[in-house]
Amino acid sequence: MSRAPAYWDEMDDSGATPVPDFDVLSQGSWEPSRRWAAPEPVVPLPRAPLRDPSSESEPYEPAPEPLPEVEAPPEPSTEEAEADEPPPRGPAFVGRLQRWSRARSTRLLAIVAFVAGAVLGGATVHEWDTQQAAEKQRNTVRLTARVAEDAASSASWTGARQPWTLRVVVTNSGPTDLRVRAARLDDRRFTSHLRTVSRGAQVRAGQDAWISLDVTHSCSTGGPTSAPRTIMLTVTPEGRPDQEIRVRLSDDTTLVVDTARQKCQSAASNLWITAELHGDPADLGTELVTPIRITQQDTSAAAVREIRTPTPGLSVVSAPLPVSFVKMQTPPTTLRWTIADCTKARVIVFAEVGISAVIQLEGGESVQMPIVLDANAVLAIVRFITRTCG
Repeated sequence: MSRAPAYWDEMDDSGATPVPDFDVLSQGSWEPSRRWAAPEPVVPLPRAPLRDPSSESEPYEPAPEPLPEVEAPPEPSTEEAEADEPPPRGPAFVGRLQRWSRARSTRLLAIVAFVAGAVLGGATVHEWDTQQAAEKQRNTVRLTARVAEDAASSASWTGARQPWTLRVVVTNSGPTDLRVRAARLDDRRFTSHLRTVSRGAQVRAGQDAWISLDVTHSCSTGGPTSAPRTIMLTVTPEGRPDQEIRVRLSDDTTLVVDTARQKCQSAASNLWITAELHGDPADLGTELVTPIRITQQDTSAAAVREIRTPTPGLSVVSAPLPVSFVKMQTPPTTLRWTIADCTKARVIVFAEVGISAVIQLEGGESVQMPIVLDANAVLAIVRFITRTCG
């Protein structure tokens, strides 16, 4: 057994440092101290090959120098590690999701509110437009006018210096009943106004009504050569104020021009006498009673002595007679109409219904002349003929 150097030996005989952990047996007294003392930290070195002491021919190679210690990078602290770690994704993602959901809900609520407002607003506007359209429809006045078929017979043939009566049929095509307050021809060649008997005449919706105008004109060139094309009507729709409207006037048979020119050729120029109803007509079955008042436009006539009718198939009796003019008008007198011949009466037209009279003038002279009946009296006579003769 070879001798191991003691722990206080610094180097062996060859001058080399003893190799730790070399497994040798030692009898020294240091072993107990190594057993119980804390070992010193020793950096392990690679083991060197053992040299055989008996061999002197092989040179001894020293062990290589140990590698320098490289300090390991320090462990990061807990705070630095937490700072370097990315923030947790769970709570932040949930927050962003909640914010997106709230923003989307707000946008959806705004869109729903806008759509609901648009729908409700559109419905309200539509209802308002419907009401306005209905109100406008109710306020619409649609009238047409045409010259009546008996317009030519309405002239008394007493000259253009006195007015003659023009009868016009007014048709109400609108939805509202109305009344005629005034009327005039929309033509400077004619002077005209609505007769008293026709003022306030009612024209129901979808029906016709007759009105009468007093008309005068100049005969300087033989009378007018064309008829007026329009008529101005002042009407009162039910529940609303008066309105003046221009209505087209049709005269397909040129009755206005014919009557006007005939007036200018008449020899009599100073007499103009009319008759208007003075109360409601009474149909008594076999006869028709029509109370009238006779009016003149000047002071030439003194009294009405006789009244007859040229209407085919009819006869008339007037009482009392004679009646005198007082301030250009006679007291009321009554005409009693009867059917003389239904065959003739059934085919008459409005133009043939009328009366004539023997007029006593202021100088004592008497003349026979036609008297113009107003439209309401003519209409009552025609209805009486229709009911009696069928």
